[in-house]
Amino acid sequence: QANFVLGSGLPRSSGAMAGTYRALMCEKISASAAEGIEAAVIRELPRQAQLKDEEVRISARAASLNFPELLMLQNKYQYKPKLPFVLCTEGAGVVTEVGSKVTKFRPGDRVFYATLAGCAREEMVLPEQIVIPLPDALSFSQGASFHMGYTTGYHGLVTRGHLKPGEWLLVTGAGGGMGSMAVEIGKAVGAKVIAAASSDDKLEVCKKLGADYVVNYNKQKLKDVVGEITKGQFCDVIYEPVGGEIFDQCVRCVATKGYARLLVIGFACGTIPKFGINMALIKGFDLVGVRSGAQLGLEPQLAQQTMVDLLKLASDGKLKPYISAEFPLENFREAFYLMEQRKVVGKCCITFGSSSKL
Repeated sequence: QANFVLGSGLPRSSGAMAGTYRALMCEKISASAAEGIEAAVIRELPRQAQLKDEEVRISARAASLNFPELLMLQNKYQYKPKLPFVLCTEGAGVVTEVGSKVTKFRPGDRVFYATLAGCAREEMVLPEQIVIPLPDALSFSQGASFHMGYTTGYHGLVTRGHLKPGEWLLVTGAGGGMGSMAVEIGKAVGAKVIAAASSDDKLEVCKKLGADYVVNYNKQKLKDVVGEITKGQFCDVIYEPVGGEIFDQCVRCVATKGYARLLVIGFACGTIPKFGINMALIKGFDLVGVRSGAQLGLEPQLAQQTMVDLLKLASDGKLKPYISAEFPLENFREAFYLMEQRKVVGKCCITFGSSSKL
């Protein structure tokens, strides 16, 4: 007996489904990111025949790339999936089938999601509770890029950094996915945003996203330019996903009045800095570790409220992921090399089926 979605004429679960779908796999650990990109392969995986009561089947349209994927290829990320595993942790697509107890979705709904189970695959089967309706204003690639960058940015700047309207915010790595989204959130909060990045092209995008000032730290010393921009006040909050020498420069950009918050987001440059703890005493600032994924996993209510707040900002037109490149699954290596060479501006995505519009 068929079980139908109320009023739709569409089946909830069409019974056993045979066949396969394609997925991008890591099957061995590599010594370098470039070696890992070359070793990654597209495989045919069997479809899950029957949905569980609270599961949703999704035809994927896009998966976004994040820096941790390069680390996973080398077994250097804190989360170490068992081999073989599917790459990418964020995606978006269209619901094609729902389990008998699913109430939030029906076939045809546009959705996005994040899961360590891997999103670079043509079909996803996920629990209803981790699937999120995709706002009409966002493309599939924008939906696939929404979760990690914005939740990290919001958790860092708002929940952990207590960023207030009118404060000075410095964002490093501002041309990348994490940084560009932090620029948008900073502007949405009402901060005065200084975007710092490694190239003028990236900084042009930061201006489009609302940055009040920009600094190319490959050409200029952060302390000198930030001091000039702020008239010697320096910054109340610093969002720092780069690490290495850039982190060292940021220590010298904290507000002279005290009470600054230096947010440790990550180490995209590959070097974990050594921090002289005396600087926190001398300058009176907080060094704040931002582990959004782990923390929001421990606090489901906080995770839910964070997403509610972010979707409200998106519906108000204040958040819209900047997508600079899309590649079909067959061309995945081009996408990953773009990230490995640090040439991605905003976000880069792998697409399935017809490409979504930038």
